Amino acid sequence: MPNPSVKKKRAATVTRRYGGVDAAERRRERQRKLIDAGIEVFGTRGFHLSTVRDICSQAGLTERYFYESFKTLGELFDAVYAELRGMVQQRVMTSVIAKGLAQPDPLAMGESTLRAWYAFLNEDVRRARIMLVDAVGVSESGMRGAEATIHEFKGMVHTFMIMLYPDLEKAGVDMDVIVSGLVGATIYIAKTWTQSGFKHSLDEILRHNMMLFRGLHLLHQEMNEQRAVAMASGKEAVPRTPSKKGRRVTDV
Repeated sequence: MPNPSVKKKRAATVTRRYGGVDAAERRRERQRKLIDAGIEVFGTRGFHLSTVRDICSQAGLTERYFYESFKTLGELFDAVYAELRGMVQQRVMTSVIAKGLAQPDPLAMGESTLRAWYAFLNEDVRRARIMLVDAVGVSESGMRGAEATIHEFKGMVHTFMIMLYPDLEKAGVDMDVIVSGLVGATIYIAKTWTQSGFKHSLDEILRHNMMLFRGLHLLHQEMNEQRAVAMASGKEAVPRTPSKKGRRVTDV
């Protein structure tokens, strides 16, 4: 008499594997298709004009398989954003490490970071729409993801600034304010660039963006020159800062 437990094991084996691929792997493959479809649909139509049906049609899957991996369209968007965020992080870190080994200059490394960021967007305009436009208006989790990315970018820029200008904070310059301004300008430049259809070349955009960073560099040089002159004359250099009445306080 056949053993019922053997039949159950055989049935379970058939259920778990199909074409040599187990159920967990097939589910991962379907999830991968949905994320790829999300990049295409969200990146071309925008999140607010996209539906679950659009995603499934692009992925070649039924809606049943969508809900197998994601509860809502917003949850898929979060997964898509996380995918792109990981890609750009990898791109930037690879670029920074390569530049650091070849030319250990913080300003050059910062320029390499910006080039990697802009190149990532320029290669695929869908990425720009997802990361720069929809991410801030889809959901709270999407907003948190965008803020986390900006926070990481600010941290990287702050590190570069401290490496380049370790004495600026001692001179009364608030590096957090400076870095926030530089990062905000970089993101807005990226938005303007993508919305123009990449009217300018990557090199042109990078050159204009670097003007902001080099402006800080020139400020630092000027402060050093003032300090050198003051030391030569036996005086201590005092950085120029606005007075309470809004007038400029000159060096003494």
